[in-house]
Amino acid sequence: MTSGVDGGEGVVRLRLVCRSGDYWCYTLRSWFNEVKDILEGEYNVKLELAEEPNEEVEAPLIVDESGDIVVAGVPEEPGYLIEELKLYLDRRFYPSSRDISSRQG
Repeated sequence: MTSGVDGGEGVVRLRLVCRSGDYWCYTLRSWFNEVKDILEGEYNVKLELAEEPNEEVEAPLIVDESGDIVVAGVPEEPGYLIEELKLYLDRRFYPSSRDISSRQG
């Protein structure tokens, strides 16, 4: 189920693909947990992040259900993570730029 925004609460399932026990993986998960409530309130969705160990990736990735990359690597700070996640959620829930601008007004 993925409704979200004005259609009511939905669930957005993301995966954190990273090396087991990696410091940057831990950092990205911690930052995600810090910003999650803000985004859930703004987009009226529940965000889930499942960890997927992969010893072959150089830097952690956050990917969506279809395997598309949402966040590549670790941003400089949690604020940049919010922006990258918002870009993804805007594309997902507001596919046309007209819809995004009308949301801000």
